[in-house]
Formats: sequence, structure tokens, C-alpha cells
Amino acid sequence: MRMQLLKKASGYKPFLYNVYQSDVCEYLEKRNHPFVNIILNSFGNRTNVNKCPVPPEIILEHFRFPVKVLDLMPLPTGDYGLFTTFSFDRKERAQVKVYFTLTEYR
Repeated sequence: MRMQLLKKASGYKPFLYNVYQSDVCEYLEKRNHPFVNIILNSFGNRTNVNKCPVPPEIILEHFRFPVKVLDLMPLPTGDYGLFTTFSFDRKERAQVKVYFTLTEYR
């Protein structure tokens, strides 16, 4: 699994977090990165990827990102991208790219 936070400044550039964990199952065992914990814990019970082995179909249902979790991260205002690549059994299986804007009025 790779999770990158990027900030827009003449294109999207790496900003603060660039986390690489070779396998999602490895991360789920250890849960050893605070930034990844904040993001993945926000999924709550909306996904079936909570433990290994990971099911063949990955489901994320009725998910609305809880904006309040961003208060846990000291980010300045601006445009951001959160790019995540999920790997299972040492193979890339999915990519998720989320774009968002932080304003002063959080």
C-alpha cells in the first residue's frame, strides 16, 4: 500500500506524507502509521477490508468522508490530492485518487 498526500503548486507535489507499506495485510496487522490510521479508520464499518485475508471483492458503501478528521492534521489552506495504491499478495490491485480543497472555514 502506498499513500501520498500532495499539495497543488504548479501541479500536485508531494507534501508531508508519503507512506509505503508493501502489503495491506502487513499494515492491518501492525497499524503502525498515524496518518494512515486516521484515513483508514474514517472508513469505519463501511468497508469489508478490515482484516486479512482480504475478500476478492472490495466494497466501500455509503461513505462520506468525515471532514472533522482533517482537524487532526495541521494542514494549511489549499488544494490537495490523496493518492492511494492498494496492494494485496504483493500485487497492485486498486488506485484511489481523492482531490479536495481546505479553506479557512473548516
